[in-house]
Amino acid sequence: MTLFLDILLKVTLPIVALVAVGMAVQRRLKFDVPGLNRLQVFIVLPCFLLHYLSSAKQPISALVPTIGFSFLQFAVLIAVGWLAAALFRIKASLRPVLALGTMYANIGFFGIPVVQLAFAPEYILHQSVMTSLISIVIVTVGVWLLAPVEAGAGPFARVRQAFETPVIPAVVAGLLLRGFEITLPPVVGLPVQMLGSIFTPLALFTLGCQLADSTRSERNLGPLTLIAMLKLVVAPAVTWGLALAVGLPDDLTDLFVVAAAAPVGVLLAVFCAEFDREPQFMASAILVTTLLSPVVVTGWLLLVRMI
Repeated sequence: MTLFLDILLKVTLPIVALVAVGMAVQRRLKFDVPGLNRLQVFIVLPCFLLHYLSSAKQPISALVPTIGFSFLQFAVLIAVGWLAAALFRIKASLRPVLALGTMYANIGFFGIPVVQLAFAPEYILHQSVMTSLISIVIVTVGVWLLAPVEAGAGPFARVRQAFETPVIPAVVAGLLLRGFEITLPPVVGLPVQMLGSIFTPLALFTLGCQLADSTRSERNLGPLTLIAMLKLVVAPAVTWGLALAVGLPDDLTDLFVVAAAAPVGVLLAVFCAEFDREPQFMASAILVTTLLSPVVVTGWLLLVRMI
């Protein structure tokens, strides 16, 4: 009960509060939601990724199991989500959204505080690496899956559209700076850090604005129920099975299972809105899975500790 209350009060309610502020303000002030989203995609998110990746201090050699298993998990969960969408005959425009939603957990803003509450301090390092990797997957594979392709376009149309935003170049630049241990001069690095620091609150506020603009008919209960089950039940169960199959250490297995049970990450809503790929549905999915997460994450945490 103590862990449940800690997750509810310290993690879930602050997230929901920021979303609620966006919903309340949008009904009165009518912000330009596409404009807010483009501000994130073209300015705030690239700065966040550039600073986060270039300033990372994780020793890569000590994290090989975490890195390797993360990519295996991402690939399998995307396939599971896509297969489930096909089996339940979900419309084509929603299938990549469901696939990415099954894989993409909020292991940063939601998951890191949970790890601080429930795991030893050294596991923050592993969670931080997982956060970096999943962000890279979303801004590369995720963008490729979500970007629309015009009729008659060539096979590289998606790649071209993905690079039309500065997000992927920011990831590449951040990794190169980290790899060569180059520090940005303060005149550049400080503005980049300051702009990047507003990404999470701005993304959650914009999410609330999107929800305020959505209609009841856009909140399809069938796909919402499916993505909630995939994210909160299927994803951690599949992750557990994969970890056992590859012989991942017990403590890391617990960490990956609990992380997989986290709600859908808000970054996915940013790209769904930018590419007009079911943005209202994704906003609702993030809110629903976030509201359910205190009970679900606590349940998975207790289960992996008991077995």
